[in-house]
Amino acid sequence: MNKMKKEELADELSRINVNSNLSEIQQYITQMMKINGFHNTPLELFCYFTEEVGELAKEIRKKEKNMDMDKQREYTSCLEHEIADVFIYLLALCNSYHIDWLSAFKEKEMINLNRVWK
Repeated sequence: MNKMKKEELADELSRINVNSNLSEIQQYITQMMKINGFHNTPLELFCYFTEEVGELAKEIRKKEKNMDMDKQREYTSCLEHEIADVFIYLLALCNSYHIDWLSAFKEKEMINLNRVWK
């Protein structure tokens, strides 16, 4: 990978902050995937997303005291990283289908607001 492109990507990442919107993050993910040479199909992205959800499940399992784990093994854990991976792949899937995540969220939540939940 071109070092300059990676530096530009790092600069772009440094501009993302708590005031950034989802569209900006989606644009960053598009650039990151392009610069890294990731040209995945939607099906491949979904498989990676599913794998990351499994890794997230394992991290949550490690943190919960009532879940059985090998007590003789030392586990390292980074729940935050796994949540970030799930989010990245979810937005990458949105990008591959040209879905504006924020618009999709608002549209779906309006449907949910009209539901009667038990």
